[in-house]
Amino acid sequence: MAKIKVLPADLRDKIAAGEVITRPVSVVKELVENALDAGAKKIEIEISNGGKTTCLVNDDGSGMGREDAQLALERYATSKILSLDDIERIRTYGFRGEALASIVQVSRIEIETSDGLAGTKIIAEGGLIKRILDSERPRGTRIKVSDLFYNLPPRLKFMKSANWERRLITNLISSYAVISPHIAFYLGDNGRAIFNVPGHASVIQRAKKLFPRKVADALVEVDFSLGAISIAGVVSLPGLTERHGLKYIYVNSRPVKYPRIYRALLELYQEPQYPPAFAVNITVDPESVDANIHPTKSEVKLKDERYVVDLLCQVVRRTIYKKPVQLDNVIAENKVAPVVAAKGFVQDTILSYGEGQSTEAGRTTEEFWQLHGTYILAQTKSGMIIVDQHVAHERIIYESIMKGKVQSQRLLFPITIDLTPEEYRVYEKTKLALTDMGIEFKEFSSRTIVIDSLPSDARINREEIAGIFSELSSIGDLIKEKTEIARVVACRGAIKAGQKLSSVEMQSLIDRLFATENPYTCPHGRPIVLRWTIEELAHKFGRG
Repeated sequence: MAKIKVLPADLRDKIAAGEVITRPVSVVKELVENALDAGAKKIEIEISNGGKTTCLVNDDGSGMGREDAQLALERYATSKILSLDDIERIRTYGFRGEALASIVQVSRIEIETSDGLAGTKIIAEGGLIKRILDSERPRGTRIKVSDLFYNLPPRLKFMKSANWERRLITNLISSYAVISPHIAFYLGDNGRAIFNVPGHASVIQRAKKLFPRKVADALVEVDFSLGAISIAGVVSLPGLTERHGLKYIYVNSRPVKYPRIYRALLELYQEPQYPPAFAVNITVDPESVDANIHPTKSEVKLKDERYVVDLLCQVVRRTIYKKPVQLDNVIAENKVAPVVAAKGFVQDTILSYGEGQSTEAGRTTEEFWQLHGTYILAQTKSGMIIVDQHVAHERIIYESIMKGKVQSQRLLFPITIDLTPEEYRVYEKTKLALTDMGIEFKEFSSRTIVIDSLPSDARINREEIAGIFSELSSIGDLIKEKTEIARVVACRGAIKAGQKLSSVEMQSLIDRLFATENPYTCPHGRPIVLRWTIEELAHKFGRG
């Protein structure tokens, strides 16, 4: 007797449904995508018990006639594609014809829909249509899904708490609301509104309604097109110190998980303690993306992945580093006090405890304090400032490079470095520019170079030198620009966090910082100086 048997149709359908519908957020995702494909201008989502008890989605889209409404519950019934070739040119969210069929297999469902001519109500459960009725409703569709997985106990017991499931749904709807700012969204749980946003003109306006002010204020818009590729959305400037959930990647407006893009963005921001905020939509020719990797359609594959990721990084880099970060605690440029000569002390900015004391750069003082070998604290007339020693030195080196004032210092013990083929290619492209910046080379043998001289102001070792070529290789076409090379050299050559400084070294660093043209942001746009007034400190201590 044969051991292998063909599974019954109802069991096959439930297994297939479990691949598409995994938890309440899967239900909401499929229903919202159907509403978006139907051209809805307003989408209302109401859940209870985190979606485990009910998920309801109501829209004002094109709706369906009775025949289409019945067919929509059949597996592989869709209006999105007609042939195999259409899969390569997908422009809609849905296309597999599995969503409603999967939902009805594992729940109880009510569908009310109208195409503007006639309304239909369908009641179904466990994959079977129970009743078909007439309905009086305006154009659009309302779908209520109840008792998810009531007939699939193994899946039911793996759902998490209502709060957990609610968070997943909230994040999902936020992702669609951000990329579709012109559409009004309402999300409620047990009658309580989680958010209710009208239509907006832009992604950045929508983001300001959905996310905390400090996150929204750090956002800048991205808008770039090159041939068939466009990159649009919002990204945060460097220096964001708020936790948030704004980490959305879209391909052709579809929210997707794309680890390589996410990692590239983190590296671009130099692996910050708090991840950057971003909602970036990459638009490509539909034939250049495979959206048919997984039944949930949450993963895609770009045909020219490396090129697109490199282009995205260049676009974001230019966007976030072209202007200073605007944070509350950064000293505004219109408040900068007059700067004295480079070797003098910035009297109107930094005050010593002892009035009238000498301010020669070489004296030993107790006017500066170093915190964790990373930050320099100093008193001002109106309060105090904290200076990040690494980015302060980075600004000094960067401006000296850009002004052509770099002096080289010959090394007592030259540094020999073996480069990878990619690093050697970068070396050949940049060696003239790097020589002008005070780094002098000799070629020893194939892909081996010897560093004879370094900028006299640089604090750099063998690893940092090798890191310069590795970092330059990651900036793509920007390698042709002197400013980009200078940023890399300045960052690599600057004093590092954790490096102890004497009082004399701290004073010299701050003197030179305030003699630069822009002492408040580093070349990458991060803040250098944070300021607190006496009044702000008093308020923190409850004095006023």
